Amino acid sequence: MIPIEPLSLESKLFYLSAVEFGGRLFRGPDDSDGQALDDWLELVALGPAELANMLPENQPVFPGSEPDFALPALLARLSQADDAAWVRDLPDAFNRLFHPDTAAAKDAAMAHQMALDLEYLIALLAKGFLGEAPDMSAQAGSLCRDVLAPRITDLGAVLLEKDRTGVFTAAAAVMRAVVNDLGRRL
Repeated sequence: MIPIEPLSLESKLFYLSAVEFGGRLFRGPDDSDGQALDDWLELVALGPAELANMLPENQPVFPGSEPDFALPALLARLSQADDAAWVRDLPDAFNRLFHPDTAAAKDAAMAHQMALDLEYLIALLAKGFLGEAPDMSAQAGSLCRDVLAPRITDLGAVLLEKDRTGVFTAAAAVMRAVVNDLGRRL
């Protein structure tokens, strides 16, 4: 697929950061290391606001489509949740949703696979965006369209049913918007 127009550096940085946010979020907290847990909580609490600030201002609209205001709205929703007690409850919420030793083992496998797929997408985007291997951008677009879009949709449906915090559901919606946009652009 031929890109509609080259992505700006601003857009590339946003996409790389957004995909990294999703990968780290769905990998989950590392309870064995207090610093790693603190880093994950900081990512969840501050990452959406940082991504909202990085949103490219002049995103082109695809022919025949309307501007997409969903991504800024989702990031704003995630950014508003900065209550310290709420943030402290997130590791338990993550484990309730995705711990492999619970009844949610299938959901845990989905989240783990999503994290791995997003980490692979970061590698493809980085190599494609930096010009080391321009064909990697096209591979990233195919991965987004053919693999990630269906998987994130399935994960989002599970989260819509089970996520009591709304954080992981909103994060999945952010990732769906990013993946769909990358799939169209690359």
